[in-house]
Amino acid sequence: MGTNKKRSDFLVLGGGIAGLAIAELLQRSGASVVLLEKNETLCSEASAEQQGWFHTGALYTALPRNSFCRTLVANLDDLIDYYNVFPGMNLRVDKHIYTADREGWFSNRTNFYLYAHRKGVGWQWKLPWSLALHRAKRRMSWFELLDASRSLSHQLGADSKVITSVVQTPPAGINLPDVAFTLKSQDRGMNTRLIAADLLRSYLSCGGVVKTNVLAKSVARSQVTATDSAGETKLFQARHIILTAGKSSHLFSDEIRVFARSLLVVSPALTDINFVNMSPHREQTINHLYHRYEGSDYSVIGNASYHDAQTATAETMRRTTSRLFALAKKVFPNLEHAKVAVFYGYRTELTQSSSIRNPLYHIKDYEHYTLALPGKFSLCFSLAANICRHFGIEPVSRTRMPQDIVVEQLIGLPRHVQIAKQLAFKADEQRPNTLGSDRRSRRGQVQSTAAMKSQAARD
Repeated sequence: MGTNKKRSDFLVLGGGIAGLAIAELLQRSGASVVLLEKNETLCSEASAEQQGWFHTGALYTALPRNSFCRTLVANLDDLIDYYNVFPGMNLRVDKHIYTADREGWFSNRTNFYLYAHRKGVGWQWKLPWSLALHRAKRRMSWFELLDASRSLSHQLGADSKVITSVVQTPPAGINLPDVAFTLKSQDRGMNTRLIAADLLRSYLSCGGVVKTNVLAKSVARSQVTATDSAGETKLFQARHIILTAGKSSHLFSDEIRVFARSLLVVSPALTDINFVNMSPHREQTINHLYHRYEGSDYSVIGNASYHDAQTATAETMRRTTSRLFALAKKVFPNLEHAKVAVFYGYRTELTQSSSIRNPLYHIKDYEHYTLALPGKFSLCFSLAANICRHFGIEPVSRTRMPQDIVVEQLIGLPRHVQIAKQLAFKADEQRPNTLGSDRRSRRGQVQSTAAMKSQAARD
C-alpha cells in the first residue's frame, strides 16, 4: 500500500473540466493541490461528451425567473476577472462582448435564437409563451446596454426595455417557417480542448500535481483510498477533499442524477450559422453549432430532450435519436446527402423536490468532502472562483503560462471531434448506438445514417 508522503491542502477527485478548473485556480491562488483522475487523460468523459456551446445566459431569457440568466452572466464576470491573462482567452468586454481573435477559446460566430410563433404552439401554452417571448426580447436587450466598467451581472434589471437592434433577420438556408422573431445572442462555440490545455498548463506551472489512472474507492475525513492501473492500493491525504467526479458522483451521493441526450454530428457542415430554435415543446426544439477541425467543418445538432441515464433504456434513447434525426431532416434539406453519426451527451445535477431541473453549478458540503458540480461546461469558471471563496481563499487573477509545457497528450479529444474524424475517413462504418458511458463501449456509441433513417421511418 502506498501513501502520499506530503499532505496537500486539497485533493480534487475527478479530472473533468470542473476538477481541472478548480485545481488550477486553487493552485494559482496559493494552495497545494493534487488532482486525481481515473482515466489516462483528463476531460475524456462528460467534459468531452458535449456540444462545444458557450452559454452567456441567452438560453434562459424566456423563463419567468432570471436566476439562471444572472448566474451565467456572473460567469462572464469571473471569466473576465480571472482568466483574461490566458493567451487563448479571446473574449473581451467593451461596450459589447466580442472575440479579439478568431483563434482561441471562443468562436467569433455568435448564436441566433429563433423563437417559435405562438400560433404553432398548443392552446395551453399560448399565453405563457406570449409572455416568454416578451421576456426574451427584453432580457436579450441587456447585453446591448452593458457597461464594461461595472459588474455585468449587477446590471441585469427588470426595468430593461426592448431595443430594436437585438432583433435580426432569420438565417438563410434553414427551414423554420413558423418563427415569430430572431434574436442575436452572445453565445458562441468554444474550443473545449484548448481551454482545458491552457488550464492544465497553468496548473502545472504553478506546481500542481496530476495523478492519472487512479480510481478513488472510498472517501474518509482527510483521506482517499484509491487503486492505480496495476491494482495497487494508494492512500492520499489532504486537509480538504473536493469531489468533481461528474456522472460517477452518484457512487458517493444518492442526491445525484445523471441526464443523457442525443447529439448528431454531421459532415460536412450543413450551415456555418449557429442557431437555437426555441419552443415550449421540447421535442420541437433544435440547435446547431458549427465547428472546424484540421481544415474540415462539421455540424453538431441537439435538442432539449433529456432522459435519466440510469433508468432510460437503449430503446428509449434510440427513439429520441430518431425523432431528433427526423426533425433535423425537416430543418436541413441537405441532410440527406451528408454523413451523420450520433453520440450521447451527459449532464450531472443534484436532485430536487420539484420536477424542474437545475443545470447550474452546485457546491455542497458533506461530512467527508465537498461536492462540486459545474452544471454546464461553460460554468467551470464561476465554479472554480466560488470554490476558492467557499474555503476562504481569494482567487488570484495573474498566472504564469510557459509555452514549453506540452500538455495536449493529457487532454482527451472532444467526442464530436473524434466522430467528425471518423466520418471523414470511415463513412458509415459505425455500429448501432447503445446507452452507456464506459470507455470500452464508446465505439458502439456511433450510429450510422442508414440506421437512423430506418428507425425514423419505423417511428
